[in-house]
Amino acid sequence: MAQRAFAVSRLTPPMMIANIINAFSIPFVFYLEDQSRIDAFVWAAIVIAMACYFLVLSHARRHKPFPTTMSLRTYRKSIGQACLLGAFWAYPGLVILPEVEGLSQAFLVAMAAGMVAGGAITLYPMPLAAYGFSGLILAGSMGGFSRTDEPAFWGFALVAATFAMIIFRSILRHERIFVSEFILRRSIDRQKDRMGEMLEAAREEVRAERRLAEDRLVQTQKMEAIGQLTAGIAHDFNNLLAAVRGHAELLQLETDTQSDLIDPIIQSADSGAALVRQLLAFARKQSLMPQVLCPRKAVHEAANLLRRGLREDIEIRLDVDNVYWPIRIDPHLFSNALLNLGTNARDAMPQGGTITISARDLPGDGSVDSPGDLVRISFCDTGIGMPEDVRARATEPFFTTKEFGAGSGLGLSMVYGFVKQSGGETSFENAPGGGTCVHLDLPRSRETPDASEAKPPDTRPTVGERKVLLVEDNPAVRQAILSMIESLGYAVRGVGTLEAARAALADMSARPDIVVTDIVLPGGQWGTTFVAELSQTNPELGVVLISGFHFGEDELGPDIQDTTHLAKPFSRDQLAAALNDVWDSLAKRR
Repeated sequence: MAQRAFAVSRLTPPMMIANIINAFSIPFVFYLEDQSRIDAFVWAAIVIAMACYFLVLSHARRHKPFPTTMSLRTYRKSIGQACLLGAFWAYPGLVILPEVEGLSQAFLVAMAAGMVAGGAITLYPMPLAAYGFSGLILAGSMGGFSRTDEPAFWGFALVAATFAMIIFRSILRHERIFVSEFILRRSIDRQKDRMGEMLEAAREEVRAERRLAEDRLVQTQKMEAIGQLTAGIAHDFNNLLAAVRGHAELLQLETDTQSDLIDPIIQSADSGAALVRQLLAFARKQSLMPQVLCPRKAVHEAANLLRRGLREDIEIRLDVDNVYWPIRIDPHLFSNALLNLGTNARDAMPQGGTITISARDLPGDGSVDSPGDLVRISFCDTGIGMPEDVRARATEPFFTTKEFGAGSGLGLSMVYGFVKQSGGETSFENAPGGGTCVHLDLPRSRETPDASEAKPPDTRPTVGERKVLLVEDNPAVRQAILSMIESLGYAVRGVGTLEAARAALADMSARPDIVVTDIVLPGGQWGTTFVAELSQTNPELGVVLISGFHFGEDELGPDIQDTTHLAKPFSRDQLAAALNDVWDSLAKRR
């Protein structure tokens, strides 16, 4: 009985809300039909009050545990409440129905039918309550209709009897379903008791996995925050280095007697730029120049470079015969990644040892979560190994276990950033027999490796009256680049904003041949937008993009990817090569 009463209590709120709406609608329809009755308003007020009482009572009990047992007295009380509410709903059909006509009478008949069906639907777990509620309403409507002069009474009686039979059969059917469901629930409860220990063990395992996932999330968020901070600082730092290096190189061109004082300035600027590149590699913001490579060839070339920096007591072994798929990566940064791993392996093997670099294909399983086909480059040493706590922080920038001054802590973070930016993943594990294995999982490329070598840039100085417009907002950097361009034989004009650049382009007497523009400009303006604008309005102009930020090829947009761009700080020779390339491209178009 308790289970039946509980099932009914779950349906009490919607049933009471329906009672309130229906009770209010009856006198409202009478009012619209100019057939208002005082007894209808009084009846509606009583029914609404009763429904509100049951609704509030149900709301107050919603957080209390439902009793597992119920006395026969309480059960009968619940049935009595349903019959009482049904008796009140029988009143409109028995008393009011014969005294109204038209739409009001039809509305009462339809309302009675709806309440009978609603009672059967909501009270079926307690059949006596359903019979009492729906039966009283149906009987009242039949009695009221018989007192009218309508000739359709017997037809209505037949329809009502059929309707009542269907409703009451539905109550019995649903009641049998409820009993079956109750038996099934008791069986399930017994199974739950038997599985309690297994569920608790599973919960503990889930908790452990959740703690591990939370730790990984915190680590990822920390690394992402450091990366964003690094990328922001790198832009301003590159601008400073560009100004320092540019002016130092110009000073070196003007005097040869003080080159021993100027060379350290240029070398320090280059060292600072290299440090920024390492930081940007971790932040995954460095500029990549990817090529489709054969992993065997790339590993052999990197290993040849690595041997020059290792001691004689360290042996390098290669196992790259089982890799056939090409990869698309930046070859220079790939070599740097293996060199950084080699440096760490050398320091982890003070008594000598073996470095094994292997490569193999990892086919994807075709599932939705699969990363697809990969090429795994494994770098294993026989050193002292890497404890779990060190492995968890290995890719953090500036984290190192070496003595102060013995390492910058940027090697593994650079490797991590390069692989991530190339679309791959980095993982660490203990090598068999001691040592550490670093796995670089890089996505397979569907393109064919290009065996041709890139042509070295042409850095010969340019002479003649070739005009260049420079757009750079930093005054110190603008002055340095202006002087370098002038030293290359170009006529150059420098501006700090896009508005000034557009004004300069409108001056036909000093119209430039090449525009050199910074990518990030003040006021939320972008040099890439300006270049896209030039491609529509001035397609005959050549363009060189420069920036302290390092943008990947996918970040510049499809219309900008083929544009020549330089990363600050750059040398005079690099600037000359870029301008020569653009000028040669313009000459071909003309």
